[in-house]
Amino acid sequence: MKSYVPHLVRYLQSRAGKRNVTLLFKYLLLFVGLVGLYSVLFHWLMQWEDREHSWLTGVYWTLTVMSTLGFGDITFESDLGRAFSILVLLSGMLSLLVLLPFTFIEFFYAPWMRAQSEARAPRELPAETRGHAILTHGGR
Repeated sequence: MKSYVPHLVRYLQSRAGKRNVTLLFKYLLLFVGLVGLYSVLFHWLMQWEDREHSWLTGVYWTLTVMSTLGFGDITFESDLGRAFSILVLLSGMLSLLVLLPFTFIEFFYAPWMRAQSEARAPRELPAETRGHAILTHGGR
């Protein structure tokens, strides 16, 4: 089996690879910040409704709503809470279902495929090449 480690190392050492990793890190940092903000707002709104939950429950609620699973075990009773739930749901759909796959494909999968394509042996030789033997397949 062919090793992908050298290709990955070469990609990560390239200028485009470093830029893509930086952009992914920024996206993930933004996502973690958004989860943290929504968890804090969740606690504030729950206290406004006279309900108490742990911080882990706030993160759990935020991630289940953002991932569109929405188990329904923790729900708001006020319209403000429900509007907040809609905001979290829509931002989750945008970030997890649209931006994350696009980011992965655009910045990692497509460059990886380009690197794989460039690593293959060329199918054509320059016109001035003469007097060489070309081995295209090794037999067993």
